[in-house]
Amino acid sequence: MEPILRAARPEDRTAILSLMIRVVTASIAPAHQAETVENVTQNLDLWCSTPEQNVHVVAEINGEVVGVILVKAFWNLCSLFVAPEWQRSGIGRKLVLLAIHECLGKSPRQAIYLNAAAGAVSFYKALGFTPRESSQQLPPGFQAMQLALEPGDA
Repeated sequence: MEPILRAARPEDRTAILSLMIRVVTASIAPAHQAETVENVTQNLDLWCSTPEQNVHVVAEINGEVVGVILVKAFWNLCSLFVAPEWQRSGIGRKLVLLAIHECLGKSPRQAIYLNAAAGAVSFYKALGFTPRESSQQLPPGFQAMQLALEPGDA
């Protein structure tokens, strides 16, 4: 089944947060779950207060939010979540590609930055992201990455 990709709306907040918590619970070590949920909740609240300054897209199947991506300030990809039962179906890739398109010409860094979890590094590399230096202390296995945005990327 093909997902419908659309801009997130304020009324999606509960469904988005529920999806994020479900993915965090299924994929993050219990010792880091509370911190991760707090972080994604703060990012979600930031989007709610300044939606015009971010790219926030959901993927829906049969009216259910099964994926979400948030790029803060058009350069910081801080959230990409796909429901466990829909992972490896292409939804994450479609969300990232749409977000890249939406950030073209808007990113003050002419790039998208992210900190990829160990299991996601190869996914982002396949989309053209490359390792970058970061002064931030990252959890073990995480990789700071970037994708340069060129006008021809659309």
